[in-house]
Amino acid sequence: MFDIPMNTKGAMSAESLLSLNSGGMTAQQSQPMGQPQMQQSQPMGQPQMQQSQPMSQPQMQQSQPMGQPQMQQSQPMGQPQMQQSQPMGQPQMQQSQPMGQPQMQQSQPAAPAPRQRPTGNGVHLKKGQKTSLTQMNPNLSEIQVCLGWDILNQACDLDASVFMLGADNKVVGDDWFVFYGQPVSPDGSIIHQGDSRDGAGAGDDEVITIKLNQVNPQVQKIAFVVTINEALENHLNFSMVANAYVRVVDKSNGNELVKFMLTDYFSNVTSMVVGEVYNKGGQWRFNPIGDGFAEDLAGLCGVYGVNVAD
Repeated sequence: MFDIPMNTKGAMSAESLLSLNSGGMTAQQSQPMGQPQMQQSQPMGQPQMQQSQPMSQPQMQQSQPMGQPQMQQSQPMGQPQMQQSQPMGQPQMQQSQPMGQPQMQQSQPAAPAPRQRPTGNGVHLKKGQKTSLTQMNPNLSEIQVCLGWDILNQACDLDASVFMLGADNKVVGDDWFVFYGQPVSPDGSIIHQGDSRDGAGAGDDEVITIKLNQVNPQVQKIAFVVTINEALENHLNFSMVANAYVRVVDKSNGNELVKFMLTDYFSNVTSMVVGEVYNKGGQWRFNPIGDGFAEDLAGLCGVYGVNVAD
């Protein structure tokens, strides 16, 4: 607040000093003027120092608060960025984890633990490994073909059926087709024990009994198939099935003769020919097949020559 008057006073002292020197003032007059000069130079130096000091101080203060706000600004701005990136990173991780789980559950459904099944010491066969059942028991007269499976999709209802084929691999007649709707063959040699709709419970799911000595001589081969009911309509397939098997049991003593575990479960398969029992050279033999078809039961009837009424 004193800058203007001090500067003004300093300017007036310089002019008065020139005028007095030109007028030949005495030493007494120069002394008091020197005092004001000293007094003026001193206060002028002081204001200059004071002026430079407050100016430098404000500069320091100004630069300091300006530096501090910059640090404060950069620090809070940096913190929000870190805080913002951190929560954004967390949702991404949380989002990707639940999204990943549904994919693993949809593309790879977990197979249930195999249910309690009948234990036996039958020969475990591989696909295409044909075996003589008669050699295991020369007096073999009646067998049970037992089938089981686990389902991954509860909409699946699996059915076992039998086609009694002649030498041309076609049924010997339309009635020579045994399934849940026609459980007994025309010659009475094959009996379907019933349909398991949900594949639940212990033991085998479906059992078919065959009296070998009563099979019509025209029948050269007995094919066992498993189909998924309404598979084509409901978009169901054998990728929704696990732990499927077929085993042949000697009904006279309950001994398991052979067992075949199915290994191929494809999404384009809706029915499966699991195996065949056939007579060759007077011996009954079993052939584990495990071939899939993109057909339902009606489609397999067409393959094996059964005329299905519309």
